[in-house]
Amino acid sequence: MKPEESKVFTASLEKAALALMTLEVFRKPDDLARRFGLPLPVVRYWWRNSDQETSPYDALSPTPKQAKTIRRATQILEGWEKIKRYRPECGAPLNNGKRCKNSVAIRPPEGWDRGCLADRCRIHGGLARRIRRKKVDDNDE
Repeated sequence: MKPEESKVFTASLEKAALALMTLEVFRKPDDLARRFGLPLPVVRYWWRNSDQETSPYDALSPTPKQAKTIRRATQILEGWEKIKRYRPECGAPLNNGKRCKNSVAIRPPEGWDRGCLADRCRIHGGLARRIRRKKVDDNDE
């Protein structure tokens, strides 16, 4: 997964989580994080940086717009999977000419400003702090 895709994916998760929090489907960020398997610090950070205004809804008979918002946000957050088999493949080139099929790594909560999923698996530098550079041959210069 490219960094841009990961940032877009993380932004959609944040938007969905805040939608459920503002409608008071979940009253606390901790409840939402536990329900969908998101890291607690990340959800707390999203909630702290929002305006934290809530608008309660009638759980027995929500308006069609509220029902659609809740359903869509829930689907987006359920699409987030910590399980490896649902994450994209690493795709790093291997020595035998094939590509790596390991799942990409999940970044720690403090790195979610760059996106929740890294672009590589743990073996190929998914959680590396340095930037990978392409090798330059001396013959090319």
